[in-house]
Amino acid sequence: MAMCAMEYSRGGGVADNGLRLRDALALSLSMLDSEHMFSATMSSPWSVAKFAKSQQDCAQVWKLFKESAVFSFAFAGLVGWILSEDNYDPLLWALGGTAFFVGWMFYDYNRALNGTL
Repeated sequence: MAMCAMEYSRGGGVADNGLRLRDALALSLSMLDSEHMFSATMSSPWSVAKFAKSQQDCAQVWKLFKESAVFSFAFAGLVGWILSEDNYDPLLWALGGTAFFVGWMFYDYNRALNGTL
């Protein structure tokens, strides 16, 4: 039984499924990494809303937020680049997924600090 080499092209079939799998992997890994980074460093928006009461607390929250965002984008870029080979779709999916997640976290943490969560 002969093995078929998988070609990476947008022509469809098995090759296209391989590319789509890489895109999905890039998107999901970047979002999982972002979620983990925010969870590991910042707890939750609810905790911030409950316990961050001073300007110093707010400054610390934004410092941690920036660090989490930078790490998330750096990891997403690395994962997307590794998965890209000759096609930049995985890199775009990874950075897009991270941008979505970081934007959502910015929205939630901003509401938590403003008392509108």
